[in-house]
Amino acid sequence: MDEGQSRKRYPADAVAVAGYLAGAVVLCGRLLAHPGQRLPYTPGDRILAEYYLAWAARCVRHASNPFFLDRLNAPAGVNGMANTTMLGLALPMSPVTLLSGPGVAFDVLVVLTLAGTAATWYWLLSRHVVDSRVAAWVGGLVAAFAPSVANHATFHPNLTAQFLVPIIVWRVVKLRDAPVRGGLILAALVVWQVFINEETLFITALAVGLFGLLWLVQRPGEVRLPSVLAGLGVTLLVTAVLLAYPLWWQFFGAGAYQGGEKQMTAFHTDLLGLTSFSRNSVAVRFSEFQPAPGFSAEQHGYFGWPLVIAVLAVVIWRWREVLVRSIAVTGAVFAVLSFGNDLTLYGRDTGVPGPYALLSGLPLFDTLLPTRLGEAATWAVAPLVAIGIDRLPAVAGLRVLKLGLVAAVLVPAAPVPIKVIDRPAIPSFLASGEWRSYVKAQESVMIVPLATFEHWTAMSWATATGADLRMSHGYFLGPANGVKGSHATVGPAVRPTDRLINTATGTHQVTTVTDADREQARLDLAYWRTSIILAPTGDGAAAERGTLDALFGPGRQVGGLWLWDVRNL
Repeated sequence: MDEGQSRKRYPADAVAVAGYLAGAVVLCGRLLAHPGQRLPYTPGDRILAEYYLAWAARCVRHASNPFFLDRLNAPAGVNGMANTTMLGLALPMSPVTLLSGPGVAFDVLVVLTLAGTAATWYWLLSRHVVDSRVAAWVGGLVAAFAPSVANHATFHPNLTAQFLVPIIVWRVVKLRDAPVRGGLILAALVVWQVFINEETLFITALAVGLFGLLWLVQRPGEVRLPSVLAGLGVTLLVTAVLLAYPLWWQFFGAGAYQGGEKQMTAFHTDLLGLTSFSRNSVAVRFSEFQPAPGFSAEQHGYFGWPLVIAVLAVVIWRWREVLVRSIAVTGAVFAVLSFGNDLTLYGRDTGVPGPYALLSGLPLFDTLLPTRLGEAATWAVAPLVAIGIDRLPAVAGLRVLKLGLVAAVLVPAAPVPIKVIDRPAIPSFLASGEWRSYVKAQESVMIVPLATFEHWTAMSWATATGADLRMSHGYFLGPANGVKGSHATVGPAVRPTDRLINTATGTHQVTTVTDADREQARLDLAYWRTSIILAPTGDGAAAERGTLDALFGPGRQVGGLWLWDVRNL
């Protein structure tokens, strides 16, 4: 492309990116309309991501180790590299977090990552795959607003941030021309992606490897395998040096674990998932399979039957093209693997093992959520849609019909604006900093209900302190029973007092407490180095408050919450 042609592209490129930004703003509009004051209707992992944003900003303020979270799970702490701390996003966003708070930073980050993901796919498609900029724009739209990306706008900015994927794909292709320079560029991209989301990088490596193998079999002369291997060697060497310490910390540092918990494999795609609509889509009411209400972020492969039919038509029509065959086979393999260990139909176990069962026990696969392999299916669908539109004959008078067909295929699967709730106010006891007068260095605070995905108040309160508050518990991934090197589990090692509190939370009844329980509670407080215990007001935590009264004596209401001062126990 000459300089004149390149300059002609810029206005169209600007319009394309503006369209993606507009789409992201519409998706997040109810959150952006009240900055920092609203949450998605199921806050769960959103609160955790906000904590990580606050933690990264705290690390910038204090120049502390971002790989070790010493403010959760006191006194053991949490391995940040073994959790989705998304430092590659959170550290650059720290000025916004410090200026406007983690809630605003989260919303801004989601908008930017969605638009950025669409923009980089548009770049790849318009420069290297199709001639039509309109086709490339639609492909970018699919890549960023498909369920495998857009559904995570409520929870996981590290998974809406897939903007490096198409760049990594292209830099692997370019290794055949400049192995050393290309290897260095690829290494930089890989390192950045490690600090955004390792899972996405792993899936990218698998997908690019399969695609490359398919291309090598069909067009061996075009691959220039020696140059590609040399470039990959440069990438491997540089990344090994740059990531040696972070990866050592992840797998061998404090709070390291080996392998995931069985619950992770429960997130998989139903056999009817691919042709069904995501719960957050326009046409969900017409879905042939509607999972039970609840967690919708992991509905990765839910493209809906119009889009599936259209993509199949493109593949059949353009099967003679090597590019189409390679993309289609790669996407199909990952779509099938996303069915998980056990195949389900209409949400019911069929008793038939899925192909992923052959891989699930292998290193790295054992911590992967099978449904997220649907990301690679999206990466196949997006260029296939673009190719289909690009190859359609440009017949005069049929533009409106073509536009209608594209809309009929894509609109049903499009995401709807995120549903929101009002963010609960932070108690003044925490917001004013009064809590600091009760807690000395190395002492911790217990907040009940104990932090989980469903019970997110504790993490929200800790985030509101700028991640300064040291919590005895927390919501994170750590080794089972607190034993370094064991398999992953959610939350800290469970102590006897935890069981009493969790029983109250689960039954909504005050737990019966004995003198032996009170003595054990004192020992547990000593282990956690807890100085105060906090609980929300209102009926929702009445059972927990009653149990705490039985254990430690009456609490008192102060600054919008209940407090038990246990420093002298």
